[in-house]
Amino acid sequence: MGYLWRVRLSSFLAGTASASAAGFFFLYKDHLLARAAIARQVEDIKEASEKHYEALNQRISVLESRNESEDTKEASD
Repeated sequence: MGYLWRVRLSSFLAGTASASAAGFFFLYKDHLLARAAIARQVEDIKEASEKHYEALNQRISVLESRNESEDTKEASD
């Protein structure tokens, strides 16, 4: 009876170990895919922010150049 119990216990432990390994593999793979997706989203947001920042810098430069030209016209009058 003891031998049968040890065989069942070892089979159970082997099944548990293999299921744990397979579960870890699938979770790790899912983690890598999620991490890559988040990294892509962050890069997209970064690129969009940089484009908006450059557009705002250009608008500010245009407004400042207009103000400077108006200031020089007022000073010359």
